[in-house]
Amino acid sequence: MYYRVKILSERKQHFPAKSEYEYIINELGLLFEDAGENAYNLVEKYVTDAFEYEDPEEFIQNLQTFAKRAEANEVQFLMALLTDGNWEQLQSSPTLMDSDAMENSAAYWFLNNIIAQTVPQIVPPIEAICLKVQVYGNNEYALLGKEDTGKYGEIYPFAARLLMDAYSSKGPIGTYELNGPIVEYFEKLKGTKRKSVLSTEAYDFEDFVDDSGGIVLSASVLKDPEDSDDEEVAVYEIIVHPAWIGKEIPSDFETFPYSDYSA
Repeated sequence: MYYRVKILSERKQHFPAKSEYEYIINELGLLFEDAGENAYNLVEKYVTDAFEYEDPEEFIQNLQTFAKRAEANEVQFLMALLTDGNWEQLQSSPTLMDSDAMENSAAYWFLNNIIAQTVPQIVPPIEAICLKVQVYGNNEYALLGKEDTGKYGEIYPFAARLLMDAYSSKGPIGTYELNGPIVEYFEKLKGTKRKSVLSTEAYDFEDFVDDSGGIVLSASVLKDPEDSDDEEVAVYEIIVHPAWIGKEIPSDFETFPYSDYSA
């Protein structure tokens, strides 16, 4: 009943796929709204009409122009302001961030690397791991397609569970327990503080889907599910900070076909 997973490639990455830019720019806009006038005024001190743009690429350029013209302490102040004081923790390890901020981590990462492209001596870039994974269906549960993407789509809990299996896998599901940084984070949120859970059961993300969308910086469908020799196959791209993985993962393993979460 499980899906088979094959890691097709693994590389370092500073940005999500461009297809994800608009979604993350919207999230970044919410950070500015929460930060208030101080954030807007600081950027527009150096870039007039910075928030009047036609496309995401233009807004990115406006932020980079700000970083190029501003004083170092002003750039650092903006980073602290927009991340609600979580920038230092993000730079050290996102596992140290306050759970209330976890859902914003993709926007934090995106912002950090936008600024880092211009002033890396002030804002060091954050390298994430981009995994290209091929998933084989089980003729029982349908694989996720592009309609399952987006912040509240199934793809983020699915990707988080897949990463749990990638970290813990020692053969078929049932021969190991799920453990590692992602499991410990969610179990702490749930109040159990367990270090491991059964791998033979779907993992419950019902109350923590925002957190799964924070740990998984980006999850997208590269190739929609299609039948191949009577076996459904899809290809996904999953981007995650290396602190959530922490070790080399196997190239082939199994994962659960669904999570206890539905939009």
